[in-house]
Amino acid sequence: MDIKTIMSIEFELVETAPLFHELLNLRGAAGHPAIGVEQADQRQTQALYWVTVRLKDKTENERVNVVATACVYGDRPRHLAIEDFIVLPEYQHYGLAKIILERVMAFVDEHVNTGTCVSINAYGEDERLCTEHGFVHSHCANLGPNLLKVYS
Repeated sequence: MDIKTIMSIEFELVETAPLFHELLNLRGAAGHPAIGVEQADQRQTQALYWVTVRLKDKTENERVNVVATACVYGDRPRHLAIEDFIVLPEYQHYGLAKIILERVMAFVDEHVNTGTCVSINAYGEDERLCTEHGFVHSHCANLGPNLLKVYS
């Protein structure tokens, strides 16, 4: 007889950016391309909002690992970009993408004006979640984000 133990997992959602090395580790583990220091600095200075989900490890040192994140930044007038919308594959069945996207979209909805375009790259189940929030496929997906939402 095989006995399986189900451990409770405790997540912590914070509205701050992950540390640079945490973001690099998250991007690498999720199969996203690495970013350079210049891009990281740009994102930090232009970031309007970050949400990060950490896994609290119940060990002696209470180590905390980043398992998901998303960032909203403004790179030009009337355009916001949702970047680094990442959930580690092993934590995708906990509904973290939905929680993150709801937080990000609440921020965006409060801060945009009519005519603002919001872009995001999302695939698979994340793409379905984005379409529930009004995103549609971009006509120039091969040149940038695959989903857009224009506020009217």
